[in-house]
Amino acid sequence: MFFQIIETSSAGNCAFLRHNGLNMLIDAGVGIRKIEAYLKTQNLLPKDIDAIFITHEHIDHCRALKSFAKYQTRVFANRLTSESVCYAEKDTKKLKWNIFENGTEFDFEGITITPFSTPHDSSDSVGYSFNMKGTRLVWMTDLGKLTFSAIDHAKLAKVLVLESNYCPSMLENSSRPYSLKSRIKGSHGHLSNFDAMSLLQKLNCECVEKVFLAHISRECNSIERIKELLQDTGEISQRVEIVSPFSEASCPFKLPL
Repeated sequence: MFFQIIETSSAGNCAFLRHNGLNMLIDAGVGIRKIEAYLKTQNLLPKDIDAIFITHEHIDHCRALKSFAKYQTRVFANRLTSESVCYAEKDTKKLKWNIFENGTEFDFEGITITPFSTPHDSSDSVGYSFNMKGTRLVWMTDLGKLTFSAIDHAKLAKVLVLESNYCPSMLENSSRPYSLKSRIKGSHGHLSNFDAMSLLQKLNCECVEKVFLAHISRECNSIERIKELLQDTGEISQRVEIVSPFSEASCPFKLPL
C-alpha cells in the first residue's frame, strides 16, 4: 500500500492511494493541473486513475471531477452526493458513477470499503474505511462532531486521516462573520483541535501506525497550536503528521501487505 495526501485544507482536498496495482483518489478537490503534476511524479496520467471516492459535493472535495469525465473514470459516492455533484456540474454526468449506501460494505477489486455517515452541512457526507487484507486506512474529515461510528472506525485504523480544522479561540477572534463561525463550530461543521486530540487519546498504539491531521484551516488554526496540544496525547503523538494547509503534500507512506 502506498498513500500520500496531495493537498488538504479548506482550499482543496485530494489524496492518492495505490494498492495491488490500483490507482485511486480520495476526493478530487484541487485543480486538475495539480493532480496531473502529482501523478507525473508517480509516472501516471489522469487516465490511469481506476477510481475516485468522493466524501461530499462541496467544491473543495470535487473541483477536478469534471476533468475525469472524458476517461469515464469510476466514481464512488452515495446517491445524494452524486446527484448534487451532477446538478452543479453537468459534465460530471459522463463519469461512471457507482452508487453505494452509507454503512454498507462493498468490494472494489479486492478492497473492502465501508462508507460511514459524517455530520456535515452537505447532502450526505461520508468518511471511508479501506480494508486491504486487514490493513485499514480510514479517512474522516468534514465532521462537526465525533460520532460513535466515526470513533469505532478510527480505532480500527492502521492509517488514519483525521480532521483538525480549527482552534476555537482563533476562530472566535477571526474576521469571519458570525454566521460562518457558527456553522464551522456547529454539530454539522468541522472538527476542532480539541475534538481531534480527544480522539487521538482513544487510539491504541498497537493498532495505529500513522495519523495524518488534515483539513486544517489557514486562517483559524496553526501548526504550532496543534503541536502544543499533541504534547498531551502521549505515545500516539510520535505517529502524527500535521499536514500543512498551504498547498503542500504530506510525506508518502508505504506499508507492506
